[in-house]
Amino acid sequence: MTGLGRHRWVPRWLIVIVLALAVQGCGVIVADDPLETKLGDLKDRGQSAPLRDLTEFDWDEVHLFNEYTRREVIEEHVGQPVISADRHQSGSLLVFELDGEVVKTVTVSGDYLRGDEFSYGPEVDVVPWGAGALRFE
Repeated sequence: MTGLGRHRWVPRWLIVIVLALAVQGCGVIVADDPLETKLGDLKDRGQSAPLRDLTEFDWDEVHLFNEYTRREVIEEHVGQPVISADRHQSGSLLVFELDGEVVKTVTVSGDYLRGDEFSYGPEVDVVPWGAGALRFE
């Protein structure tokens, strides 16, 4: 392949990267976890549901941490390290436990989950709270 042939691919590669970043910036992001999608749908519809009905795994306790919660606070409530950064940086962090062991962590894009406590049992409901937010009760 000549030098000219290689240079023709660079713009195409660059275009793909730029388009991918542009699409991501427009909010067209695929959710990493089915729970995140279900919570977003619940928020958009303004409906309530038991959190247990939205999950597809066994758990008996969930911890809710919002953006900028310090690592020490998270470890104090969970009882073990969960994040490596000094603070949880983005969205809401849900840490699910079963019999005292972490079984799943989910970061929910957008910081729209609220609650009065950090920890909740399996009976917790997710309910609409104002415009565009959900609350654990």
